[in-house]
Amino acid sequence: MTNRRPIRLALLTAVVLLGSAGSTRAADPVASTVVTPPPPPNTAVGVNIGLGSAVGLAGLTLTRAVGHFIRLEVGGGYGVSGYQLSLMPKIALGAPNDHFVAGAGVSVAFPTDSRLSSGHPVWLNLDLVGFEHRFDSGIALSTAAGLSGGLGGGKLCFPPDGCEPEFQEPVTHFWFPQVRAGLAYWF
Repeated sequence: MTNRRPIRLALLTAVVLLGSAGSTRAADPVASTVVTPPPPPNTAVGVNIGLGSAVGLAGLTLTRAVGHFIRLEVGGGYGVSGYQLSLMPKIALGAPNDHFVAGAGVSVAFPTDSRLSSGHPVWLNLDLVGFEHRFDSGIALSTAAGLSGGLGGGKLCFPPDGCEPEFQEPVTHFWFPQVRAGLAYWF
């Protein structure tokens, strides 16, 4: 008779090790019921109205969140100096639904009335103070206020000046407060 005790001990150890390895791979019933929230939406399409804003009197914007705090907004609209295209990097700070938003960007105008504007005026747009509230549905309301000023590229005339080409001044002579409000959908 041989001693089978070491063989039994080795088989028992192998069964225990294999069984415990298999149990760590088994599905955890608690972990399978935990729902991971979807990532926050990072793209928004919006409608804006304003005075002297990056998109003029009215326009459309497309905003992309790049990380938690940085956004990039491109827009197009219509203002006193004509059709406008804009680009504005922004910073957004705050809770998931309420954000302080500020940005600085440029816009270029394509005049539609030669009595009001000529060339291709380039504007610096500063959204110095802004607020956005985003509802759980993805709809967001926003406001912003700041400054806009001419960087060059064209001339402009406001109606009190008579608005004929001979009364146009370089856009660099114009600095003014600007405001805008927006309605957007984040997806």
